Amino acid sequence: MPISLAEVFDALVEDEAVANQYAQFVLNQAQKGSCLDLACGTGTVSEKLKPYFEITGLDLDPEMLKMYSKRNPECQTILGSMSDLKGLGYFDAILLFGDSLNYVLGLDELKSVLSEAVYHLKDKAVFLFDMHTENRYEEFKEEYLEEGIVCGHPFQWTILSMPDQIINHHFAFFDELGHAQTISFDQRVYPLKLILDHLESLDTSVEVYSDFIKGIHPDKEKYLFVVKRRSL
Repeated sequence: MPISLAEVFDALVEDEAVANQYAQFVLNQAQKGSCLDLACGTGTVSEKLKPYFEITGLDLDPEMLKMYSKRNPECQTILGSMSDLKGLGYFDAILLFGDSLNYVLGLDELKSVLSEAVYHLKDKAVFLFDMHTENRYEEFKEEYLEEGIVCGHPFQWTILSMPDQIINHHFAFFDELGHAQTISFDQRVYPLKLILDHLESLDTSVEVYSDFIKGIHPDKEKYLFVVKRRSL
């Protein structure tokens, strides 16, 4: 029976301590109210925030949304792209975590994601997102390999940096006969200046954190952004 990434996602990447850090980061930056969790995945961050916010989870993967709804039946879900939020209202907080921006491989779409999120902010609202630092691309120039068993399936997970600032993730899941099912996807690492320049063009104020430490530190794994509209 085919394996979906959604059914093994939490077992592969879930980290309770990191999820708590993200939730606390949101609580430190955002006023309580309505919250849009973009690329919400299985909803680990939404689960921690739902006592404080009225949360809507949006994701492009219907299997991820099924897992999200099981974890967060109180939350609304939307099947859709984070680059097209037409028809949605305005929110007190918009979130985009889990390196999800790096899954956007085209510059035009990336700018659309940022622009759409900023457009849908209420007065005094905040857009919080993360992305890989340039150091992450350098790290995976030497192939990373992880092997183990997840949800009863032996697996291999390789990560390797490719040309054009692409990081490739390749999964192989094996059945009892040793037959492999493979899943592969790419992320792109973008220069920090490109992101900041586009946010500036949207008339926003921006604070940057590096692995939850305020300031720009390119040697860290992730940048986190706190974005507010100046014109409201």
